[in-house]
Amino acid sequence: MKENIIESITQEELEKIRGYTRKDIPPEELYTFSLILCDNEIDRDGEKFPGEALDKLAALFEGKTGIFDHNMSSRGQSARIYEAHVEKDASRRTRDGEIYTFIKAKAYMVRTEKNKDLISEIDAGIKKETSVGCSVKSIRCSVCGKDVREGGCEHRKGEIYAGKTCCLLLCEPEDAYEWSFVAVPAQRSAGVVKAYKGGSDEKDWAEEFRREMQAEVIRSFSKLMPTLKSELLSDICSSLKLKDLRELRNALSIEEGKLMPLSKQLDIKGEKAPDRNDNYKI
Repeated sequence: MKENIIESITQEELEKIRGYTRKDIPPEELYTFSLILCDNEIDRDGEKFPGEALDKLAALFEGKTGIFDHNMSSRGQSARIYEAHVEKDASRRTRDGEIYTFIKAKAYMVRTEKNKDLISEIDAGIKKETSVGCSVKSIRCSVCGKDVREGGCEHRKGEIYAGKTCCLLLCEPEDAYEWSFVAVPAQRSAGVVKAYKGGSDEKDWAEEFRREMQAEVIRSFSKLMPTLKSELLSDICSSLKLKDLRELRNALSIEEGKLMPLSKQLDIKGEKAPDRNDNYKI
């Protein structure tokens, strides 16, 4: 595991980046970073992308621009994705029991005086959480498969049926518009990540995963119970097993959702994107 988010640029990556630039930019003038765009975990709104949707979204997001808070203004354009693909983490399961699957992307920006503060904030982990804007053709109940646009069904999000958590499946992606740096993403794991090469780094990866999960728990507690001291929270988290820490994180995320409820996030009609994208934020 690398100690920071800065990643060296290979010749292959440089060629991909140059596919989006008008001139050849020297690698020393480029800054790249990795991020998780979205995954198959049930999000704070009780929705998830099934595996086949992630496969299609990975291709749709290549070349898409990064902005802030889904504000569709060219002034906010900060980076562009030059590579995106689907990965699996067999050691991790979603709330409904599936192997954790996610879209890993790589983005680039040009090192300028204007964005040097943003680069520093990414490296420091301050600018980390991200969210995507896209549209899907249908949203279906994970229990019965009915499209909720056509009258819905009797099943309720978050309830357990035959041992599995009910959620809404975001199916058949039709377009990907942008991705944004946000304060509170609907998908808990979406955001800038460090590079992972596997092999001998697996122990470091597991430790990094635990640290990030612990940080999520502490952030959630600071919002829900601001009087608790961070030192006490760190001691509590350190004493928990990974499984218990994950369950605590999920429970706190649900409580956060009650405190800060999210509105509907998707354009589900498959229509052309409007000038604003308030209806399809993830």
